[in-house]
Amino acid sequence: MGRLEALCAANAAEALAYLSKRPYENVFVHWLVASGQAERAGTAVAWRDAGGAIDGFCYLGRQIVPCGDCNAALAAFAERATRSPRASMIAGPRAAVEGLWSHAERSLPRPRAVRASQPLFALERSQLRFSRADADVGRVTRAELEEIVPESAQMIAGEIGLDPQETNADFHARTARIIDAGWWWRYRVDGKLAFMCNIGAASPSTAQLQGVWTPPAMRGQGFATRGLGAICDHLLDKHPTLSLYVNDFNRPAIALYERVGFERVGEFATLLF
Repeated sequence: MGRLEALCAANAAEALAYLSKRPYENVFVHWLVASGQAERAGTAVAWRDAGGAIDGFCYLGRQIVPCGDCNAALAAFAERATRSPRASMIAGPRAAVEGLWSHAERSLPRPRAVRASQPLFALERSQLRFSRADADVGRVTRAELEEIVPESAQMIAGEIGLDPQETNADFHARTARIIDAGWWWRYRVDGKLAFMCNIGAASPSTAQLQGVWTPPAMRGQGFATRGLGAICDHLLDKHPTLSLYVNDFNRPAIALYERVGFERVGEFATLLF
């Protein structure tokens, strides 16, 4: 028989070792554990198998993120997830999300949207086809915050169907925190914002990119390709690899990532409530 165990200081290192086995799939949860956020919030649990080894992990905040393939662990995570009525999504590796949902669907609300296939991509420097010489990119500064917030909100609204400025009271402050961390990058052309993206999570193995966005008026001119390529060149100075995931129906985005050099390494899925 296995058992659930709350994340704590005593098992955090073991949890990180488990999550590190799948660095691209687990980077977000790895970051939450390594930064202490998951432990402080009391929103993460590990599954120990009959032999006492960790064989599954799950973050249970507003976003539920299961990690692992063990069916017993996913069933236990699903039971715990039914106690989280405030969750706005279940997201993570497709097999884990589908496994958890198979146990929880009778107890949780019906999703308002399902992203059943979200290809996961990764990039090493040897694969990068562009460089910082292709675009004069830089980190976003606090002086640009009021421009970046509505652009980011427009991108997220297109992805999930809800304006985060209306549904998330912390959205403005969270954007500011990412900028202050030096994790938000942009490319300007003649003073106009032409492309932006940011790091959403990072581990010793990879940095996960998100918020990839070209303002509508600037599309179709190659800015995203040059901007993303240049930003990746800078980021690979610090991070050994970069990763991201995307909806399978977003063919222009997938084409962009493949032009830059990203290669598919897995698959995610998301249920939105």
